[in-house]
Amino acid sequence: MTFSHKKLCARELLALASKVIGSSNKIEGVCPEMVAAIALVESGGSPTAYRYERHLGEASAGLTQVLFSTARWLASDMGFDELGKPKTEEDLYRPEVAVYLCAGYLCWLRTYKGEERNDEFCVRGYNGGPNGINLAATESYWQKYQAALGLVVGEAGTAAAAQSGRVHVVVQGDTLYGIAKRAGVPLEELVSANPGVDPQRLRIGQELTIPAGGDGGERAERDEEGAGERRRGCSLM
Repeated sequence: MTFSHKKLCARELLALASKVIGSSNKIEGVCPEMVAAIALVESGGSPTAYRYERHLGEASAGLTQVLFSTARWLASDMGFDELGKPKTEEDLYRPEVAVYLCAGYLCWLRTYKGEERNDEFCVRGYNGGPNGINLAATESYWQKYQAALGLVVGEAGTAAAAQSGRVHVVVQGDTLYGIAKRAGVPLEELVSANPGVDPQRLRIGQELTIPAGGDGGERAERDEEGAGERRRGCSLM
């Protein structure tokens, strides 16, 4: 089997994650931006990345650095088998498989032990397991993730803005009230323009439609503040 050694950039990772998650009937509660950012942290976008985990006695491989034992467990026991069950470690070098398994593990973490978990729990759990979210190592990983997410969100925001000019990409600290105020639109109109969005559970990287009627000056101010928030919340450690 021949594999591509070409690294994928943030835009390409986001497109791949969007395609894989959008085609799945089993992945829920996981956004493409999260998966793309994790792929950047784990492998730098390299589909053939390989790292031997001495303390585990096996290697993590592929874009999202999944252990082969974890991949088999996700497909065989957890039902994330829409792309088939990995037969060898080489299957993890297929970008779409690596992304799918990453999303599957994050989906499992999202409702770990029957409780709804936040993004930080999922991301730190991806790195250190659900019992390792309070370790110093996973805190560092969370910081790296936010930096990578800033790159991914920037790509998503640029593409959305080019298409409509009236899209806000949620960043750390955002609330619907704050977004509406900066955009110069009534809160109820912002809510109506985004059916299905839970005001209490905005996700970093989530795209919101800004309804017509907002003040251009306030929008420019909002965009600059948003850029500042990305720099503060997603700076490299």
